[in-house]
Amino acid sequence: MLIDFHVHLAGSGCAQSGIILGKSFEKRPTFRYLKYSQKISNEQMLTDIDLIWIKRISDLIKNSGCISRAAVLCFDSVYLENGEQKLELSQLYVPNSWGFFAAQKFSESFLLGASIHPYRKDFLNELEKCIENNVFLLKWLPSVMGIDPENKKCLAFYDSLRAAKIPLLSHVDREFTFAEPVSGWLKFNHLKKLKTALDMGVTVIAAHAGTPSQIELAEEYARKYENFYLDTSGLFNPTRVRSAIRLFRLAQKSVLKERLLFGTDWPVPAFPLLLIDKTGIALYKEISKIANPFLRDLRVKEFFGFNIDEFKKNQERLLTLLDRSHTEEVLT
Repeated sequence: MLIDFHVHLAGSGCAQSGIILGKSFEKRPTFRYLKYSQKISNEQMLTDIDLIWIKRISDLIKNSGCISRAAVLCFDSVYLENGEQKLELSQLYVPNSWGFFAAQKFSESFLLGASIHPYRKDFLNELEKCIENNVFLLKWLPSVMGIDPENKKCLAFYDSLRAAKIPLLSHVDREFTFAEPVSGWLKFNHLKKLKTALDMGVTVIAAHAGTPSQIELAEEYARKYENFYLDTSGLFNPTRVRSAIRLFRLAQKSVLKERLLFGTDWPVPAFPLLLIDKTGIALYKEISKIANPFLRDLRVKEFFGFNIDEFKKNQERLLTLLDRSHTEEVLT
């Protein structure tokens, strides 16, 4: 059984989901493209896109034939160091309560990827709610949420994650989908800022595997920390595709080979055309005909030497580290 570690929940808040879609994000080209590529109508945005979205993910997982579950990711809002919530700076807010609902409704397809800002005054209560709802991992996007992973306010949060053996999936390196709400926050995405969490024993998963500019540091951390893993989400788009080639080549001859996890970053698409100089025309045509985006992403990764069996082995190492002796325990 294969897990996709990186799939996004989203919506407009139309179905009493509590989702908040920021006006600034609606104006971004990335949002407009995703709305177009997912064939989302204005009417759906007003009526039922929240429900359509989670059913679409579940259907894609079921129809894949080889991917058993997706870690569906919530997205907490911006908080300041004093604990004040700043919804006006939040481009997208997907509350954990919606993740609870989605994971329960499609329990055969979903694992809960909750999101908790460590500056929240009630972070421990929120974490306890997530644990009660069988949280699988916690997701951060520091530059967009306003989280400095080295801030002392994160230390108690790290203690709680380590004790509960919940992995932290944190975006690293550049960010292109969302804007930088406050100038200077982009530096929060640097992989070196997760060193404190790793030193404290938190299991960290670096989203996007340190691409495009932090791959060598990621490899260094993989050698140093057994609690450091990387997901392979969002690698085949214009911002990361050439660095992804470098990543997979390095992984074939280093410890990274044992730490890469399968992830798609859905709904962010893979663009196989950008790799045609490597795949050749015949394979490009084959990949382009694959309708399921999860399978299309997997097929490209197979070309670079990472098939289902490789990802399963790495997944199993992670689950063993978290005292989950085999995948089936996670999926029941």
